[in-house]
Amino acid sequence: MKELNISDIRIDGGTQIRKKLNLDKVNEYAQQMDDGIEFPPITVFFDGSSTWLAEGFHRLSSERQRGSITIKAIVINGTIEDATLFALGSNKHGLNMSAEDYRRSIDIMLKHHKWSTWSNAQIAAHVGVSASTVARVKKDSNTKPADKVTYTDKHGNESTMDTSKIGKKKPKDKPKDKPTKDPTNAPSSTTSSTYSPEEEKLQELMDTITNLANENTVFRDKIAIGQWDASEIEKIDAQETIENLREQVRILEIDNQALRESRDMFQNRNAELIKSVNSLKKKLQKAE
Repeated sequence: MKELNISDIRIDGGTQIRKKLNLDKVNEYAQQMDDGIEFPPITVFFDGSSTWLAEGFHRLSSERQRGSITIKAIVINGTIEDATLFALGSNKHGLNMSAEDYRRSIDIMLKHHKWSTWSNAQIAAHVGVSASTVARVKKDSNTKPADKVTYTDKHGNESTMDTSKIGKKKPKDKPKDKPTKDPTNAPSSTTSSTYSPEEEKLQELMDTITNLANENTVFRDKIAIGQWDASEIEKIDAQETIENLREQVRILEIDNQALRESRDMFQNRNAELIKSVNSLKKKLQKAE
């Protein structure tokens, strides 16, 4: 640890990951420093000519606000790129990052020529979010996945995997339309003209109950997510994931209903065919 001149420390190299400093926190730190509370040293990277701040932007601002000339720092030999990578992974403690800050961190890594080749899990572990969050940011930012991804196995060996063909499948034949009930056997449930006034009123009440139940489910999800000890960006992603899963369940239930109707239709036709076969057998026996 060294005592560095504050004027020698550079903060203009893009190593500040947060979009902006929290001025209230800067003032709070400055007051605590005036009260004699000792803060941990900041972390800087020295590339041979410049000293780049990698961790401790709020502490440095507080010392400047107090008019301090020097500050205690841990000095690491490395480039501005090393300082940026360190900064991207150093915000898991202290002042919480905002959802926008986390997205900014992930976006920085996805746009870097080397870090973009990391797997979603590696980026997530470094930034301090979930792999699904990284995947969502990657999708939202329309960032093209790297054709090659580097990863580290359980033995600590770094390897490269070609991902250019992952997820690419040969086009399949268009599926045939699912059979539906014979319209001559049963009236369509979607034709409002077949409903009597009493049935229409009942249907309206059922729709209201369904909507209220759906709203109740949404509220329960939001309460559960709000009580979850996670970052804001992970809560947002969890909410979106839950909504997507519920929509998938709804679609699957519709498909399942169509399959049940198709099954019932084929069973009825099968029963009619059996009757026809039995009738033909009896006629054949009489003819003999």
